Order: sequence, then structure tokens, then C-alpha cells
Amino acid sequence: MSGSQRALYIAGGVIAGIIALTVLDGLVAWIVFAVLVGLPVAAWLTLDKSQRRRIRNINRRRLP
Repeated sequence: MSGSQRALYIAGGVIAGIIALTVLDGLVAWIVFAVLVGLPVAAWLTLDKSQRRRIRNINRRRLP
């Protein structure tokens, strides 16, 4: 995944979170926001140490 594609996903998540917080009712909006933030965090935490290290190394190599 290139840096610009990753930025597009991040921007989409932020926009979806802002829309959820403004349009949906209070509790539902916070649940949607928690899911948007929590899923990537939970996915990262399910990786073991070697998998996380591999992903970090791949991301560092792509930086100029």
C-alpha cells in the first residue's frame, strides 16, 4: 500500500468519524467512532511481535 493510498484511507476514516459524530445520535455516534478507531488497533494487537516488526520494517523501507 503506497503512502498516498494509506493517507486516503485515513482521511476517509476521519471524515466518516466526523460525519458519525455530527449526524447520528450521541451513543450511536460514539459506538461508530469507537469501532472506526478500535478495529485497526485490535488488528495490530493481534499480530505477534515478529509480524509487527516485519510490517514496521516494510513501512520504513518505503519512506524516501
